[in-house]
Amino acid sequence: MRIMFVPFLLVLFVVSGVFASPSPEIMMNRPSMISPHGGGTGGLGPARPMADVIKDATLPGYPNKKIGDAFEKYGYFKEKHWYETRGAAGNFYVDFRGSSPTGWFDFKGRRAGIAEKGVVLKFVIYPSGEYGIVMASRTVQTKDGKTTAYPISDIKGVVDAIYANKKLDL
Repeated sequence: MRIMFVPFLLVLFVVSGVFASPSPEIMMNRPSMISPHGGGTGGLGPARPMADVIKDATLPGYPNKKIGDAFEKYGYFKEKHWYETRGAAGNFYVDFRGSSPTGWFDFKGRRAGIAEKGVVLKFVIYPSGEYGIVMASRTVQTKDGKTTAYPISDIKGVVDAIYANKKLDL
């Protein structure tokens, strides 16, 4: 009886493992999945920076344009930067920060001491390969260098404006 039980357990674990983790090809073809390991290196050399991985991905609502193309071509930001960090749980975070100086005719902003306005969008890449935007903030930098961030509840509206190259009301 014991001899029959051990092979049964082995078959059970192998079969459950096959169904529990889909193959990498299936994972990569899902619209909101990317490899959290970079890709293209085959284990030979350093992995790609996660900012580059996000730039080469697409968002589910915008399958025809890569994230990097849309954000880099957005014409209302003078400064555009990408930053990445790794979280304690294995998540990767990629921040896009775009900003523009206060305009000459923005008298209200100049009187308030605002030197620059912008937006920060935070992308997350989970260890499973799923990714998305988890946070958006409006940023205001004063002339003394102090930066304040305010949460934006309408993340989709910000992304829609960036993809359509329309001015954000910051």
